[in-house]
This record gives sequence, C-alpha cells and structure tokens, in this order.
Amino acid sequence: MSEPAENTEGLVTFDDTLDITMAATYFEKLTEMLNQHKSIVLDGEGIERIDGAGLQLLVGFFKAAESLHVTIKWQACSDVLKKSAKLSGLTVCLEIK
Repeated sequence: MSEPAENTEGLVTFDDTLDITMAATYFEKLTEMLNQHKSIVLDGEGIERIDGAGLQLLVGFFKAAESLHVTIKWQACSDVLKKSAKLSGLTVCLEIK
C-alpha cells in the first residue's frame, strides 16, 4: 500500500484503492491541502476499488472545500469511480462528469 501522492501544484493523485483502509491516510492529505487554501486538482484515474468510506471521504472533502471557498476539479476519473458515484447518486456532489 503506497501513500497518496501530491505535489506543490495542489495535485492529489489517488492510488488504486480508496476504501476504509486508506481513508485515514487520504483524510490527512486532503486536510493538508485544504489548509493551504489553494485550488486542488484530483487525479482519480487510477482508482480501481472504492467503497462507501471512500465516497464519504470525498463528499466530506468537497463540502469542506466549498465552505472554505477552495476550488476542486478532477483531472481524471476512473470508470470505477464514475460508476460508484453514479450508483450512489453522488456525481453532482463530487462534480464528476
């Protein structure tokens, strides 16, 4: 299990798994990014597995960003992420197209 990657440009790249086992790690990284109050780009192209905890983490992150007036956009989304968001009714909340 590798750590989530990020760079100084506000990019967060997700590994292949975004589930309960990785939620705490991603929560820390995403909170760090929010605390910098700069725009954030998410790369979810590599996500091959996501569960309810992963989706919940993303929803909370988007809501927190909105309250802090931090812009988030997706660089890429995997088909698994898109399908999971659609099945959960979260495509609008997560701004997934």
